[in-house]
Amino acid sequence: MSTNLDNIMTATNLPNGNYIPIDLNLINNPQYENLSIEAMMLHALYTMRMTCSIYNSQKDGSWLDEAGKPYIYFSNEEAAALLRVSERKVTNLKNTLIAAGLIQILRHGLKNYRIYVANPKTPEKDIVVQLSFKNYTSTKSVKTVENDLPGKEEELSTVDRDAESAAANSQNLLTSTQKQLANQNTRETKATNNAAKIAEISQEESLIDGLSVRYAHLLPQQAFNRFLPFCEGNYRKARWFVDTIFKAKYASSQQYINAGLPAEADVLTFEHNDYFKTGISDAIAKAIEQMYRYKTVKNPEGFFFAFMKGFFTEKTRQYLIDHYQLTPELQQTLSSVQLTIQQKNTQQKTRKVAQNLS
Repeated sequence: MSTNLDNIMTATNLPNGNYIPIDLNLINNPQYENLSIEAMMLHALYTMRMTCSIYNSQKDGSWLDEAGKPYIYFSNEEAAALLRVSERKVTNLKNTLIAAGLIQILRHGLKNYRIYVANPKTPEKDIVVQLSFKNYTSTKSVKTVENDLPGKEEELSTVDRDAESAAANSQNLLTSTQKQLANQNTRETKATNNAAKIAEISQEESLIDGLSVRYAHLLPQQAFNRFLPFCEGNYRKARWFVDTIFKAKYASSQQYINAGLPAEADVLTFEHNDYFKTGISDAIAKAIEQMYRYKTVKNPEGFFFAFMKGFFTEKTRQYLIDHYQLTPELQQTLSSVQLTIQQKNTQQKTRKVAQNLS
C-alpha cells in the first residue's frame, strides 16, 4: 500500500531553506541537556535575526554597538506570537538561555533591550553525540547534469549517511546554490554566468528578508506576502512599498494630531492599535488589485499612498469609537478629521473636472 501524503519529500523536491535551523550542538552537547525544545527554537529565532543584523552591519555599519558587536531587538510579544506561547513563558525561556551562556541582554535607553547571541559550544571529543548523521557525505561530489540526456537519473540522494561528526565545521550540506549549479550545462562560461546571476538574486533576497525581519514587529508577514510578488525580487521595489506604508501612516496620524488628538496617544501606534495589523494585509491586496489587475490607476505610486493613508485614518477612527468614550472633545476631533478628508476629496474632484475641461 502506497502513501497518499501530499507533497511527500523525494530526491527532487528536498527542502531548500523553508526551515528554521537549530544548531545540533544544542542537542549533542550535554552542557545544554536541560534546554527545552522551546528554548532551542527561541535561540534559533534569535540566530536568524542575528544573521540579518550582521548582514546589515557589513553593508552600512548599522546594528553594531559601541564596541562593534552585532546585536538584535526581539520583543517578548513577537517571540510569543511565533512560538505560540505566553510572554511570561518567553521570559522564562530567555532566562534559561542566559543561564546557559547562549544570550546576553543589556538595556539600551529607557525601553529598548539589546540581545547578543552566542554560538553553542561543540561537545568534547570523547562525547558520543546523539545526532551524528549528515544529509550528504563529503565524498559525494556535485556533478553537472545535462538536462537533455535521455535516461539520465537524479544524481542527488539522501540514502548515504556519514556519522563521523556533527560539529559545525564538518557539516557538508549541499547549499541551494550548489543544487542549482548541479543542473547547469558543463560549459564554463555558462556556469560562471549562472553563478553570478544566482549570487545577485541571493543578495536581493537576503536584503528583502532582512527588510521583513526588521519590521516584523509592525508589519505581519502576510502583509509582505501581498506586495512581494509584484516586486520581482527587487529590494528597491520592496523598500518602496514599506516606506510608502509608513509615510501614509505618518500622514494619517498628523490629521488626528492637527485635529487635537495628543501626539503620544496610543491609538496612533502599531503596538497598541491592533486594527492596523489585522486589516493591513487586505488593504494592500485591494490597492494592488486596482493598481495591477484592473489597470485603472494612472499614478500607482500616488494611489497606493492615498489608499493606505485612508486605511490608517479609518482604522484609527474605528478604534477610537470602539474603545473610547465619545466625549465632546473626541467627537470634535473626529468631525474635524472627517471635514478635512471631505475638503481634500472635493479639491481633487475639482482638479479632475478642470483637467478634463482643459
